[in-house]
Parts: sequence; C-alpha cells; structure tokens
Amino acid sequence: MNLPFKQHVLICTGPRCGGERHSERIRQEFRRQFVRQALPASVKDTPCLCFGLCSYGPNVIIYPDGVVYSGVGPQDVAEIVREHLVHGRVVVRLLFKKQEAAAPDGGAPDPAARPV
Repeated sequence: MNLPFKQHVLICTGPRCGGERHSERIRQEFRRQFVRQALPASVKDTPCLCFGLCSYGPNVIIYPDGVVYSGVGPQDVAEIVREHLVHGRVVVRLLFKKQEAAAPDGGAPDPAARPV
C-alpha cells in the first residue's frame, strides 16, 4: 500500500454512533492516547459518517488491518491503542460480531433474512 501513514483509525461519527452514542468522545480519547502512548505521526484518525453497522456502534475500523471494533467506549481506547496500534494484537473482546437473525420459532436463523 502507498498510504502516507502506517495505520489509519476510522471512527464512525454518524447519527447513531455520534449523536446517540457520543463517538466524538471516543475520537478525542484516541487523540489523547496517541500523545500519552507516544504514537508516531504515521498513525492517523479520521471521523467517518457511517459504516452501516449502526446497531453495533460506536464502531472503529483500523487499516490496513481491516479490523472492525464495535461497541467501543472511551474506556476501551487506551487498550486498543496499546494492544492493536502499538503491539499489533487484536482486542478480541471488542471485535465486531455479526448477530444472526433467529427464526421466529427460536430455531435456526432464517436463510432469507438479510444480514445487517
């Protein structure tokens, strides 16, 4: 890749993640942690309008890894920065997990159900 930075943190600030769930605070905390943990200028954060994962937000995507974190709170940011951005280890507990739609009778998921 020819990106001008090594890692890119995309933070959803759309109506549900940003408005209802205050993801701007998450972005501010990322910036604080970049300074506290002495991340190089090769790491960039960018607010994004919507990832289409509103039910799971606030959502954060880290590139070039393509890792999606969901339900991120300000209290999770230091761990994401330390573990993922500094040490290259995915924070498994925050990974996006698509929930399957259950059948009306409580059985297997409906194969015709649209994914979120």
